[in-house]
Amino acid sequence: MRSLTINPWVRTALTALLALACAGLASLGFWQLHRAAEKHTRFSAFAERQAAAPVDLATLPRDASLADWQWRRVTVSGHYLDSHVVLDNRIFDGRAGYEVLTPFETDAGPVVLVNRGWVPLPDDRSAVPDTLAPADPTTLTGYLGPEPTVGIDLGPAAAEAELMSPQVFRVQRVHLPGVERLLARKLWPAVVYLDADALGALSVKWPLPGDDSARNRSYAVQWFAMAAALAALGLWNLYGRKRGHA
Repeated sequence: MRSLTINPWVRTALTALLALACAGLASLGFWQLHRAAEKHTRFSAFAERQAAAPVDLATLPRDASLADWQWRRVTVSGHYLDSHVVLDNRIFDGRAGYEVLTPFETDAGPVVLVNRGWVPLPDDRSAVPDTLAPADPTTLTGYLGPEPTVGIDLGPAAAEAELMSPQVFRVQRVHLPGVERLLARKLWPAVVYLDADALGALSVKWPLPGDDSARNRSYAVQWFAMAAALAALGLWNLYGRKRGHA
């Protein structure tokens, strides 16, 4: 047996490629750590705002950014209006139906869109679902959030309304400016997601965020481990292994 050496230029090129590959794997690990920090920060803000006492919606500035008021618990006094937007293709406990969003005129003046929860899809799809809301003045509690998310965004056409009755409009996506045009009313730039015990609530079980950061940290460990294993194996092959032939 006699040892064989690798051409120095080839070894240098392979070492550079190895370094790039390890750096790429490590960067994926750091990206997962960044995602974990983002998720933890978001969940911490959510938990803090959910635990805080509700604030009167009238005291919040309407021009604040979404991040400033998302998940904040609020109270709002006024009455429901007799118009309803039903969001199609919503699943609740494995059943198909609609989410019902009803404008609520506040005592302070502005109108806010209230997501009252879910109703089942009638046997006849052309039938109008039960969207009746109490007309009595009341104070609602819930939390503020953006428009409901949809699994597939079909673009602006999805926000176009289908008239089911003079008071009920069916949409595939809720878009607040579009709802404003539909109702001919200026809306508060957020949706109130109603508490289950509030007046006018339907079937309510909102999908609230959890702290999923541990999963991203475990992915980061895997990427760092792969980078370390590749570095060790590559360096051993390039510098530590004896090569030879009979």
